[in-house]
Amino acid sequence: MAVRNCRFEMRLTKDEYYDLTKKARKAGMTTASFVRMAVAGKDVMEAPSADVPLLIREVRRVGSNINQILKIASSRGVMDVTELRKALADNRAVEKMISEAYGTEWL
Repeated sequence: MAVRNCRFEMRLTKDEYYDLTKKARKAGMTTASFVRMAVAGKDVMEAPSADVPLLIREVRRVGSNINQILKIASSRGVMDVTELRKALADNRAVEKMISEAYGTEWL
């Protein structure tokens, strides 16, 4: 982790301070980390609702289960695994879409 030993002081009006803290709170960050990201030129997005990380974990859990079934089915030659491979690919596509929409820092 970076050692931050340079201090920067800044004066804001009450309205500016309120806007800054409101935006940082919406992003789920401290005001200091919000300002650091803004200075670095990074996009600061609103934090996802509480159910998005749960959704991502559930999608990953389902993908893991499909992968386990796929391995067992292909090793035993029990069934045609093409549909399972398609389901796994679809699951991974959904996981990727969610991660891209909400960012990976929430995972």
